[in-house]
Amino acid sequence: MARRFLFIKTADTPNPDSLKFIPGKPVTGDGSTVDFSNIRYTTISPLARQLFQVDGVIRVFFANDFISVTKIEDLEW
Repeated sequence: MARRFLFIKTADTPNPDSLKFIPGKPVTGDGSTVDFSNIRYTTISPLARQLFQVDGVIRVFFANDFISVTKIEDLEW
């Protein structure tokens, strides 16, 4: 079985409760954005659904080249 490695950078955002994850590969692929404000809207994205499974995650945003994850205010990263 071949192993695949992916190095993901993180970056701060103006919102201290959000982090930007930069995989170095296209996320949406077509320049579009997708904002998941609740797990019930994640039927089109298994990744977004899995991110909402992490305790405290309240929003997931996909852009062409990054993913932003927002957590509950009182939770530490």
